[in-house]
Parts: sequence; structure tokens; C-alpha cells
Amino acid sequence: NLHYCETIATTNPCAEQPLPPYGACLLGSFNLVKYIHKKGIFEWHAFKQDIPYVLRAMDNVIDRTSYPLPEQMKEAKDKRRIGLGVTGLANAAEYLGMPYGDDSFLAFEELVLSVLRDAAYTYSVELAIEKGPFPAYKDEYNDSEFIKTLPVEIRNSISKHGIRNSHLLSIAPC
Repeated sequence: NLHYCETIATTNPCAEQPLPPYGACLLGSFNLVKYIHKKGIFEWHAFKQDIPYVLRAMDNVIDRTSYPLPEQMKEAKDKRRIGLGVTGLANAAEYLGMPYGDDSFLAFEELVLSVLRDAAYTYSVELAIEKGPFPAYKDEYNDSEFIKTLPVEIRNSISKHGIRNSHLLSIAPC
């Protein structure tokens, strides 16, 4: 997302978070099994409702962390990079009767990740309205290849208000 101001130099140990020099990952995952109703129904409303609370908490962690080096603190606060993700995807889908890799499984996965993406980016814009966009934000952010894939209403909101966090999603490898 930050093609205009950083070069990726490394990743965290599991490689789900590409990082620039002095970058750190702040990861949080939603356990999808917890959103399955006893009757075998995925609780989409509850999942979507929880995303803003976790995003706000993670954004607050950036300001509350004691960083070992001043360069790490500057990097974290200038870009406010976080990584929301999921765990238990296969378990949840299989519990709902979708065999791993089946078309129904893939459709469920796509929907879960789309809901996570859209809710996270929408709420980060709301946080930008409340607290300000991340300090390294520039209009060029909207030209990134990933941002161009977001729904038009989210891109328009980012253009109008900025966004609180430069990066919002990190999905661990299987």
C-alpha cells in the first residue's frame, strides 16, 4: 500500500507480514469457529460487528507499546500498520458441511475475507475521521494496486477522509 514511501526489506517469521526496515507486525486473528451458532449457522452479523472493536484496540496498541528503538516507534506510529486475520477457517467451514477445497468452501472463504476486508477498511476510515489518518498518508496511497481492488465506496471514503492504518490485513499461510 505504501509504494510511495517505503521499500519492503523482510517479513515477520511466518511471512504473512512484509515489512520495511524497523517495521514490526501487530497481528490479531478472529477465531471463525466462535461465530458458528449451535444450529450450524455462521453468525455473519456478530463477526462483522466485532471487527471495529478489534481494529480500534489494535490501533490503540500502537500508541501504548514500549518500542526497543526510536526508529521502530517512528515506523509504527507513522504508518500504523496492523494485521487482522482469521484462524479456524477450515474448521468452521467443515463444521458447516463444506469439505476443504470444495466450491462451497472456497465461496465461504471468499465471503469471510471480503467481509473482513470491507469492514476493516471502512472502520479505519471512520477512525481517520475521529483521530486523523496515519501520518505518512498521501493521496498516492489510493494508487496502490491493492487499494484499487477495494469497492468504489470504500476507495471514495479513503480519498475524502484518509485512513487510520496503512495496512489492515494479514493472512497467515496454511
